[in-house]
Amino acid sequence: MAGLKQIKQTVKSLTPRELRKLDEWLRELVSGVDESKGDGQRRGRQVVEERTLENKTYRLEGVRCGKENCKCARGRPHGPYWYSYSRVNGKVRSQYVGKQLPREVENESQKRKRS
Repeated sequence: MAGLKQIKQTVKSLTPRELRKLDEWLRELVSGVDESKGDGQRRGRQVVEERTLENKTYRLEGVRCGKENCKCARGRPHGPYWYSYSRVNGKVRSQYVGKQLPREVENESQKRKRS
């Protein structure tokens, strides 16, 4: 296995394009490690807000598209956008909701906050 010193020397010889690809890969790798530790983030997504109503969880998330030359690969993700998550036949299903929560979900959420 290569030592850290050898890895650093190899990285210094990479082209800017190769460095961007390596950076993207490392971010995904670190994100996967963080996810396994249960930090509340999914791969390529940054949770901004979360609400739970009945059997659905709604999350406002910043999203990374995966394109190597996109602004999100260098920092700030797209969005944030709302997604709903629910369990169907033992599997978690996600569904894109949009930039805003539906009014009925927002209203129900506000009612729960007050009580």
